[in-house]
Amino acid sequence: MNRERVAQCIRRGAITCNEETTLHFVAQIMVVNRIRYCVVLNNNREVVGFISSDTMINAFGKDFGTAKAKDIITRDSITTVTLSTPLRDAVTLMSREGVEHLIVVSDKAGSRAVIGMLFASDIIAYMAEEQEQGAVS
Repeated sequence: MNRERVAQCIRRGAITCNEETTLHFVAQIMVVNRIRYCVVLNNNREVVGFISSDTMINAFGKDFGTAKAKDIITRDSITTVTLSTPLRDAVTLMSREGVEHLIVVSDKAGSRAVIGMLFASDIIAYMAEEQEQGAVS
C-alpha cells in the first residue's frame, strides 16, 4: 500500500455552498444530505473554508435568515489534499490534524476547485477491499 493515491479512494463531488448562502439554507443542505460538513466556496468555486455541525451549533441564536456562511465559516483549519497525494500522506495528515475527512482539491497549480472528499471510512473500506483481493490472489 505504498503507491496508492487519494484518487483511488475519494468520493467524487462534495456538498457545497457559497460564502453568501444564508445559514438557514446551509442548515437545510446539511439536514437533507445527512452530512456533518459543508464545504464553502467563493465565486470562483474554490474552497475558502467549511461549516461543520459544531459550527452550526455554535451559531445558535443568530438570525439564520440573514446570517451568511461567511459569518461563521472555519477558515484556519482547512485540510486539503489533491488526487495525486499519496494515500499514506493523507492518512498521516488526518492523524496529525485529528480529522476524519479531507477536502480533495484540483492538482492544477493555483486552483482550489473541489474535486471531492476523502473520509477515514473510505480509506478503511479501501484497506479491507485490498486485503480481500490480496487474500484471493
